[in-house]
Amino acid sequence: MDEFELEQLRRHPKWTLILGVYQQLSLNGRDQFPDFDGWTPRVHDVPEIPNDELAGIHGKLIAFGFLKFDLAGRDGGIRYQLTPLGKIGIHASNPSYFEESPIQIADCTETLTHQS
Repeated sequence: MDEFELEQLRRHPKWTLILGVYQQLSLNGRDQFPDFDGWTPRVHDVPEIPNDELAGIHGKLIAFGFLKFDLAGRDGGIRYQLTPLGKIGIHASNPSYFEESPIQIADCTETLTHQS
């Protein structure tokens, strides 16, 4: 399963902050634009994270499967989107999440896959 990846996310709280920013941007985009495709521009500023760490954290999030990217073209730049594992990871990084909820990670994966 994805336990190793989720454990890495729990060990790096800054990663979860960035995933949360992308989640919020995606939710805002869906609320504001009916034809929103779920892709958001790269986040360049997260107040709690030094800017010089952002590129490395993005790379780790992609490598561990929490974030995917799309080359939007010469003028559009790189766009990002949470993966189903990234969506699970936001909740799983909080250790009490699965203790308080009867739902299991496998159930979340299936649900999020159908929603994506």
